[in-house]
This record gives sequence, C-alpha cells and structure tokens, in this order.
Amino acid sequence: MALESLSIKRPHPSPGVVGGIVTHNLLRDTFTIQTWLLIGAVLQSLLTIFLPLPYAILPASCLLSWRAMHTMLMACGLIRNTNMDDVIMGKFSAQIPGRDSVMPRRGAEEDVTVILLGARSNHPLGIFGPGYQQVGDFQNKMLAQLDGNAEKYGFLGSTTYLEATARQTSNQIITACYFRSIEELHRYAHSPLHREAWNWWNGITKTHPHLSISHEVYHAPKGCWENIYVNYHLTGIGNMRVDVKSPEEGVRPIVDARKGGLRTQTGRLAKGNGADNEKYGADPY
Repeated sequence: MALESLSIKRPHPSPGVVGGIVTHNLLRDTFTIQTWLLIGAVLQSLLTIFLPLPYAILPASCLLSWRAMHTMLMACGLIRNTNMDDVIMGKFSAQIPGRDSVMPRRGAEEDVTVILLGARSNHPLGIFGPGYQQVGDFQNKMLAQLDGNAEKYGFLGSTTYLEATARQTSNQIITACYFRSIEELHRYAHSPLHREAWNWWNGITKTHPHLSISHEVYHAPKGCWENIYVNYHLTGIGNMRVDVKSPEEGVRPIVDARKGGLRTQTGRLAKGNGADNEKYGADPY
C-alpha cells in the first residue's frame, strides 16, 4: 500500500519571483549593518536641508513606530503572524514519487542525486563587481529551463541558501538542486544552455579572478537517504516541484511522519518498522 500524502497544496513560485527574493537578500548582504545605517543617516540628513527638522524626522519615526507596533501585535497574538503562513504544523517527511507521480510504498524508495552549486563575489563592490550579474543571469536561466523541462532531465526542484558562517558581507550563495539520477544531471550538464554558460566562464575566468564558483555532487541510492521536518516550511527536498497523482491538482509529496515506519530514521530508510524509538517514551507530535 502506497504512502498517503497529507494533501498539502502549495503553489510553485515562478523562477522570476524566486529570483527577486534572492536578489533582495543578496543586496542586503552586500554591505555591513554599519554601512546600511550610515546610508540611512546620510539620507535622513539630506531631508533636513529641504524640510524643517520636525518634518524631516517624521517619515522615519512614523515608519519605525508602525513596524514596531505591527510586530508587537503579532507577538501578542492580536493579529495574524505572517511568518507562520508557509509553516506546516506537525512532523512530516518528503518522499519522492515514482515517474508516474504515484507515491512510494515505503520511505526512500527512489534514488536521488543532489548538486550544490556555489557562487561568490570577492570584489570590493560585492555583487556589483564585474561579471557577477552574468553568473546570476545564467543560473536563473538554467533553473527556469530545468523547471520547464523537469521530466526530460529528471529535475525534482531546488532551494537557494545564503551562507552565514564565512564572513559578514558578500557571502556565497548555494543552490541545492535535486535530480532523479546522476545520469540525468550529467545530461543537463552537457545541454546547450549549460555549455554556453560553461564556455562563457572559461572565457572570463582569467580576467575575473574575484569570481568564485563551485559544485558538489552526491548520489544516494534508494534506502540511503531520509528527511524529517517539524513545524517547518517546505525547503530542500521538501520543496521539490513534483506533484502527486491526485484528484486535486498541486498536491505535494508530503507525508505524515507521526505514525508507521516514517516515525524513525531507520523506518524512513526502509530498514525498520518505526518502533525502535518506543523505548524512549511517547512521541510528542
């Protein structure tokens, strides 16, 4: 009997929307907090040239007061906490459906290949340094192409992260892409668009030493990967763009991990029945 989806429906954001969010966060990461505060201080000071002092400080004071009040109302539960909008409550796991979009019978029934794509600008201007925009443009084009040809290349989805442990600004951006097989990943690596990006990089790498790129590839055979999320949003493999065959459209392959074999790691690896943690007491979920 196949695992039963939780019938979680989430729209798949377009590559353009995702790209806009990534650009916003990269821009924020380009300068230190001190630099952003100084930029704000200069802009505020310029207002005093054109407006009387009470009027000059009014816009910033009103905006800060409104944001503080809005945050306090959410914290007190008086208005909706928008940070919880995309959170799925409970304990759940993401399972890869078969190529026919049917849910598997047990955990980790399909192979999965992961490629981590890294990019960083070491230029004093960060993302405004020469060549970095082209790196981002090529990546956005390739992700859009993969989204539009997911079945052809065995593409399951992607999530982009900003590193938080290396330095204070201009951190590397990492995109985790998931494929059904390493052969399909290899096929895409030799497709025309990726070859175009590859040739462009080979042509500028000597003149743009401030640009860094990387990739890491991992292949996990069936029964050798698992995941668990608790009160979490859809990210990583949980954010795969593959939907389940269902009477309803847009149902994600998200399953309940509070019962059955998916309760424990060995169960999610299809190496146990999920009862091996019962000695520790009842699961709180």
